Amino acid sequence: MSGFEEMHARIGRLAEAQLFFIGGSAKSGTTWLQLLLDGHPAVACKGEGHLANHLSWLLAEGLAAHNRLLAHKNATIFRELAGFPLYGGGDLAYLTAAALLLGLSKDGRDAGLAAIGEKTPDNIRHLERLRSLFPRAKFIHLVRDGRDCAVSGWFHNQRSSPEWLGANFPSLACYVDFFAREWAKDLAQASAFADRHAEACVTLRYEDLVADTEAELARVLGFLGVAADAAALAACREAGAFERLTGGRAPGDEDRGSFFRNGVPGDWRRHFDAALTGAFRDTVSPWLERFGYA
Repeated sequence: MSGFEEMHARIGRLAEAQLFFIGGSAKSGTTWLQLLLDGHPAVACKGEGHLANHLSWLLAEGLAAHNRLLAHKNATIFRELAGFPLYGGGDLAYLTAAALLLGLSKDGRDAGLAAIGEKTPDNIRHLERLRSLFPRAKFIHLVRDGRDCAVSGWFHNQRSSPEWLGANFPSLACYVDFFAREWAKDLAQASAFADRHAEACVTLRYEDLVADTEAELARVLGFLGVAADAAALAACREAGAFERLTGGRAPGDEDRGSFFRNGVPGDWRRHFDAALTGAFRDTVSPWLERFGYA
């Protein structure tokens, strides 16, 4: 079997599994959910592929440019012949899907999988595009209290992008003002999508996932059509255990130099004063109420 045939066969096996995408506002806990699900013996979930917000657009631009070349050749040199066929939207979907499956195939888990997924937080802003590319896909929207997201994002950017943070947001209050509007925009888009496609989208809260991890995981696994027996749930919990991911720290034992900084809900209360709390509430009050954060 040639390299192409072997790769095609591997992708074909993966394509039989239920495809799903995880999305959520920045610092909503999507990485944790990805790791929990990836611990399931019949689920592979990786991140971040940036298919919807980056690769699919590059592929679309590349195909459009190539189509222009083909159309020019067909209309000039080969005008008396049929010419080479142009590529269409279905071809873009196929190439994007192949790119996703190629990435997911690299860990060798191409057999025995019931569901395969990809986690990019920005998926939340491209749900309709993903659905148009992958009509059979399912979508998981993870919601977290926007105040905790903002605090987590503030410290994350201090660690990973200090120059960008300092140039754009001289204080936590400035960052929170920006983040509140982005959080509300994300929830509006995701909620509208979930209303339109209730059968293809499930929404869960980070706080509920922390409080009763196995029950929330069982709900998500049922949505994906995957077994949620005790052994599988235990494997998921172990894969996403905070102590394991941090080398032994307990949730709440803060390390601002780690991607997994804190791991507990409600940390925003240590960083918001009354004025910042009120300003955030004034900006996003309907969403705080809708998701039980008021």
